[in-house]
Amino acid sequence: MMRRHTIALLGLILFCAATAAMVLSRYSAAVELPPQAIQRSFIVFDATLYKNKPPLEVYDIRPITVLYESRLFVANQLPAAMPPEVIVRALANELRASPAPVILDIERWPIKGDTAAVQSTVAKFVSVFSWVKGEAPGVLFGFYGTVPIPDYWRAIRDPTNVEFQSWQQDNDRLEGVSDRVDALFPSIYTFYPDRQSWVKYAIAQITEARRKAKGKPVYAFLMPIYHESNRLLGLRPLDSDYWELQLNTVAQHADGVVIWGGWGTSGPEPWDEEAPWWQVTKRFMQRIDKVAPGTPSDLKAQ
Repeated sequence: MMRRHTIALLGLILFCAATAAMVLSRYSAAVELPPQAIQRSFIVFDATLYKNKPPLEVYDIRPITVLYESRLFVANQLPAAMPPEVIVRALANELRASPAPVILDIERWPIKGDTAAVQSTVAKFVSVFSWVKGEAPGVLFGFYGTVPIPDYWRAIRDPTNVEFQSWQQDNDRLEGVSDRVDALFPSIYTFYPDRQSWVKYAIAQITEARRKAKGKPVYAFLMPIYHESNRLLGLRPLDSDYWELQLNTVAQHADGVVIWGGWGTSGPEPWDEEAPWWQVTKRFMQRIDKVAPGTPSDLKAQ
C-alpha cells in the first residue's frame, strides 16, 4: 500500500514538473527580450544642431550630414521649382569622400493628393538623386521623411482599415523614389503625450518603410521634444521615460536612429550636458555598445 502511494506521489510530482516546464516554456517564448538584449547592429546618428556640442563619437554616436533646403535652393524660388543643378552637384562633390550618409531634406513638394502633382514630385526627386549620385556614387544618400509619408492618423489605424490602406497606396505612388535611394529615413516625431499611440505610429512607419525599402536600411528620425505643430506642447522636452521608450522602440524595429534637435526659435540652442534626454541617451548607448556596429565605411551605397 505504501509502495503504491509512493509511486502515485512520484507520478504526480513528475506530472507537475512537466506541466510547469511546458508553461514556463510558453511564457518565455511569448515575452519579448528586454531592450538591454539587442542582438544586432544598431546605429545611432547625430543630426542635432546644438552649439558648443562636444564630440559625440566617443559614445559611438556617429555624425551624419543633412542638406537642408536653405543650401539646395536659392532665395525666392517658387515652391514647385527645382533646386539649381549646379548647386546640388557642387554640394555632392564636396561630400564625395564622406563616410557618413547624406540626407536631403526637401519638404516643399507635395507627396500626396493630386496624382499629377505627386508624379511631378517623384520626377523631381529622381532628378536630384541622379545629380548627387553622379557626383558622389560611393556615398549613401536618402531623403528625409518622404517614404513612407509621415501621416499619424492613417498610420495608427488597423491594417485592415481603408484609411491605413489608402496610406499604403500613397506610399506606393512614391516607389520611384524609394526604389532609387540607398536608405529610407522615416520621420516618427512626437505629436501627442499618448505613448501607446506613439508606439503604434512608430512601428507602423518603420514597418511600412521596410516594405518599401526592400532590404535597404531603415534609419528613423527622432527628436527629444514635441513637434512644433502641437500648439500646447510644441518644442517642450519629452519626459525622460518617454524618450527612453522611443529609443527602445526604434532599436527593436529599425536599423538605426537619427537624433535631431537643438534648433530653437532663435536658432541653435546651447548644449546642456545635464539635459535629461542626453542622460537617457548615454545610458542607452552603454546598453548597445556590446554589439557595436562596424565602422562608418561599412555603410554601402547602392
